[in-house]
Amino acid sequence: MAKPITGKTHVGERREKRPNGDIYVYERVTAYNEKTKKTYTVSQKLKGKIKSGTHKIVPTRPKKHKGEGGLVDATRRHTGLTDILEWVGKVSGIDNDVCASFSEGDAAKILSIARYWIGSGGNTLPRLESWQVMHPLPYCEAITEDVYGSLFKDVGRNEEGVQCYFSARAARLGESPVLAFDSTTISTYSENQSEARQGFNKDGDGLNTIKLLTLYSVKAREPIAFSKQPGNIPDVISIENTLTQLKCLNLEKPLIVTDNGYYSQKNMMEFALRNVKFLTLVDPNIIWVRETIDALRTTIAGMASTCPFDPSICGATLLRMHEFSRTRQRSRNGKVADEKETFSRRLYVHVYYSPDNEAKKELAFRKDLLELKAQIQGGETEFTASAQKKIDKYLTCSKKGRGGQLKVGFNDKAITEAKRYFGYFALVSNQTMDTFTVLENYRLREKIEELFAVQKGRLDGARPRTWYPDNLRGRQFTQFVSLGYHCFLMKKIKEVQAKLRKNEPGKTKSLIKLEKKLENWLAQRSLAQILDWFDCIETTKVQTAMGSYRWSTESVARDRLFLKYLGVDTE
Repeated sequence: MAKPITGKTHVGERREKRPNGDIYVYERVTAYNEKTKKTYTVSQKLKGKIKSGTHKIVPTRPKKHKGEGGLVDATRRHTGLTDILEWVGKVSGIDNDVCASFSEGDAAKILSIARYWIGSGGNTLPRLESWQVMHPLPYCEAITEDVYGSLFKDVGRNEEGVQCYFSARAARLGESPVLAFDSTTISTYSENQSEARQGFNKDGDGLNTIKLLTLYSVKAREPIAFSKQPGNIPDVISIENTLTQLKCLNLEKPLIVTDNGYYSQKNMMEFALRNVKFLTLVDPNIIWVRETIDALRTTIAGMASTCPFDPSICGATLLRMHEFSRTRQRSRNGKVADEKETFSRRLYVHVYYSPDNEAKKELAFRKDLLELKAQIQGGETEFTASAQKKIDKYLTCSKKGRGGQLKVGFNDKAITEAKRYFGYFALVSNQTMDTFTVLENYRLREKIEELFAVQKGRLDGARPRTWYPDNLRGRQFTQFVSLGYHCFLMKKIKEVQAKLRKNEPGKTKSLIKLEKKLENWLAQRSLAQILDWFDCIETTKVQTAMGSYRWSTESVARDRLFLKYLGVDTE
């Protein structure tokens, strides 16, 4: 008796062997057709496959049906610039030092604002919230005016965190660092800044100023610490607090390099008494400096005195015992307070001569005297103190007869004596050093002037832009962190440029050609232009129910080579 027809389907399995040896396993649904009296396939789907040489079924990925795997989330951000800045913060240790010195929230805000300033070319902070939308930063929430205003006040009052950051940066310098020390002024219209006072204004705009003093490592090429003072404090009396701050930084045998604005007998004595190495530019018109120049004229005239890295300069060094005197502040060891005492210390006077500078100095000197002579003959009677000093020393004024015509001449003897020292300049240190190592260290000091230009021009530091001194302190500290980013990135770019100039073995012709393109490209662009170039790189992230996807803007081979040599991971 035949089976009754139920009309039900049957689920079975079918295996199909492919030419490569893999066996595909299908799930097949069959049914019986009563009219044709045959079994037919209703549906069939692939369950998996058995790879050649194995016995286990590997399931296939489920087929995505229409309506499934819809879009869950999608974002697009400018990541080229921020990836570079994130790399700088990590490799330089700046991010770690900030995070170790401040709370997690404050550290994230400080780093975000610092990156914004360098990434935007020094735009003002009200634009930060808009810029932050398309640029990922350590602080994910919106940084509004209230947020950064509160941050600056808190950081400005958190001196422990500020000094901890300075110490952390100093600890990375190692032994015997060379530190440049210099100041700049910040002009302000504000009457709320108690430190804003009339003093020497380096911008020459006549406004009240706040003085910013900075320690800068000339070898590591990065700022280490800063402090602010009232604008009426002269540079020459700013050394004592700096020497105290150096003890807090716990630096090992630092060499402090200053220009002649900080030269004085008192400052040299402070360095000597505290056993701190110093190197400073001195005025060649000082009597004991002129005596040293006269003693070294013959030596400097010899060929052996030529500078190895700058043949236009000649130099020599002379050791002298220099006598200092001071008035005692307190009685101790049998010595009475207010008593004057003298002591001697070794000083090394490094004298240099440049024929080019001599010619320029003499030309400027001649023009200056001719101009003063013309002003006197024209009836001018009011002169500045420095101009009057030159008139008294280098010009002679007389009249012919009673009420006669004024006659102005030149004091050739005094002029000849002054010209003997044109082209000479002198550096003084209290530690024995090679003559031209001293010159190299002093020239590196000039980098601190570039530092001030960057801070004012590219990091929005030309004006305080805050109401109160504590807020200004916090704002300046955040700018200081941004300055660290700038200096480290510039140093790394210089290293890339130096690498491009080397003809290393194993380089292919195509690589040499590409390096030449990169070298020319870097030479024609500032840091701001380089960062702006990479700001066009965008990263898009799409999240679906079936998985996440990510892609970035394509870049040319030259840009990829730059990032590779810089060390930025683009994966």
